[in-house]
Amino acid sequence: MGAQYTQDVEFNSDFGALQTPVHICTAAMLCGYDGVNINDSFRYLDIACGNGHTLSILADAYPQAEFVGIDINPAHIAKASELARQAGLSNVQFIEGDIAKLAPSSFQPFDICTVSGVYSWLDAQRQAQLLDAAEQLVRLGGLFYLDYSAMPGGAQTAPLYQMIQKLAGQFTGNSADKLTGASHLLSAIRDGGGQFFEQNEQANQRLSSILANPAADEAHEVLNMQPHGLWSADVISSLAIREFSFLGSAGLQHNLPELSAHLPKPKTETELSIASQQLLQDVAWNVAQRKDIYLKGGQIDSKPLTARLQHYGFYIAPGALDDQNVAFILKQFPGAQLITRTHISYLNKGRDCQTFAELTKHFSGLGLTDDTIDHLYSQLLATRIVSLAQPLPNKDKQGSAFSMPSALNRLVLEQDIHLEHGRPFASSTIGSRLLLPIKDRLYLWALVIGDVGSAWEKLGDLRNAFHGPNGQPLNKGEFVNIIQQSLPAFRAKVVPELVRLGILL
Repeated sequence: MGAQYTQDVEFNSDFGALQTPVHICTAAMLCGYDGVNINDSFRYLDIACGNGHTLSILADAYPQAEFVGIDINPAHIAKASELARQAGLSNVQFIEGDIAKLAPSSFQPFDICTVSGVYSWLDAQRQAQLLDAAEQLVRLGGLFYLDYSAMPGGAQTAPLYQMIQKLAGQFTGNSADKLTGASHLLSAIRDGGGQFFEQNEQANQRLSSILANPAADEAHEVLNMQPHGLWSADVISSLAIREFSFLGSAGLQHNLPELSAHLPKPKTETELSIASQQLLQDVAWNVAQRKDIYLKGGQIDSKPLTARLQHYGFYIAPGALDDQNVAFILKQFPGAQLITRTHISYLNKGRDCQTFAELTKHFSGLGLTDDTIDHLYSQLLATRIVSLAQPLPNKDKQGSAFSMPSALNRLVLEQDIHLEHGRPFASSTIGSRLLLPIKDRLYLWALVIGDVGSAWEKLGDLRNAFHGPNGQPLNKGEFVNIIQQSLPAFRAKVVPELVRLGILL
C-alpha cells in the first residue's frame, strides 16, 4: 500500500508557503545565489500540484511568469483548471499525467521546480523516475525544491504509519474510512495506557493530529507514505549524480550558522562534506521533515548579500518591529546578535524606503559598515522580520471607493464567505498570500461588494457564530448594522495595509 497513490478521496491541499518563488529565492540568496530573478519573467513547475490552490495564487501574484502544474489525479486537475478558468488566469496550465510517463522534451526548461508532499510516498524506482524527470525539466542555473519525510525525527512516526497501514486493510469503504477505523483502534489502545504511545511522544502527538484533521487529507499522507523516513545524505547523493548540488534549506534560519549555535563547527570549511554537515543538522534539530533547495549546475555568487538584494523591494509586516515580537525571535535565535534595539530603530526609520538599495543608503548614512549591513540583512531575512517584495506603494489611497484588482481574490471572497477559515488572498506585492479572519472578510465584502445582507444570506450555519452585546444570536438587520458601524475602524486600521499588499485598489 505504501507505494500506491490514493485517488479515491480528494486531497484538499493547503497553500504551500515555502514553495513560493519569493521564499525559495530568499533562501537561495542567503546561500549565495541569485540566478533566478523573480521580478522578471520566469517559468515555474509544480510536480504533484494537487488541486492547484498554490499555483493559482502564485499565477495571480506573478502575472509576468508562467506556471505549470502536473498531477496524476484527474479530480485534482479538473478542480485546479476550473478555478483558473473562473479567475481568468491565462499564465497557468494544469496537466493530468504521471511525471514518469510525460516527455520532458515537450516542455520548455523551468527556472524553478517544486515537489511537495509526494517524494516520501514513492518507492525507490518511482523516486528515481521523478528525479530523472526533474534533471531534464530544470534549466542550468535553475532551482529545485524537494520536501520529504526525514530521519532521525521520523523514527517515531514511521511505525505509527506502518501500524495504520496494516490495520486499514481490516476496514471497508474508501481510504478515508479505512484510515478512520485504524486510527480509532490505535486511539483506544493509547487511551488504555498503551506503552508505545507513552514512550514515543512524537507518535502520540501525530496520532492526535491524524484524529483531528480531515480523514481524506490524512489518507493521502499516511496511507501513501512509505513507513520509513529518508536520510538527507542519501537524497543529496541521489541528486548530485543528476547535476543538482545542495544549496540550502527552505527553513530560512537553517541557512545561518549563528542561528544554529548548538551545531559543532568544523575546524575548516572543507573538513566535513555537505552531506555530513546536513546529517549533523538533522540530528541537532531532530528533523522529521526536510525542505531542501538544490541548484542545477550554476555557480554560487561571491557578491555580498547587499548587492544581490539591491533591485528588490522589502516588506515589513505590521507588528514585526514591536518589542514583544523582536524579543520572541531573539529568544528563539539568541545568535542573531545584530538584531539589536538600535538596529530595529534604524530599520523602523527606514521602512518608507522602496528598495533594499535605498535602505542600504539609509543604513550607511547612520554609520553602519557594509559588512554590518550585509550580516544584518541575512539575520532579518532568516528570522522573517523582513521579506523580499515588489516595491511598495507609500501613498495613501485617495477616495472612498475600493475594488479588488485580482479576479481570483474577488472569486475567493465570494465563494468562501460561508467558511470560518477561507482560502487566502493572493498578494502581488509580497508574491505570497494573506489569510484573513471571517470578520475582516465580511468588512471586505462591505467595501468591495457593498450588499452586506447578501453576505448574511450566504453565511448559512456560520450565522450562529455571531452574537450581539447581550449574547443573543443576531438577526439579519442587526448583523448588517454591526458590520456597517464597525467599518470605519476597519478602514482606518486594516485597509491601508491591504492597499499596500495590492489586495485592494
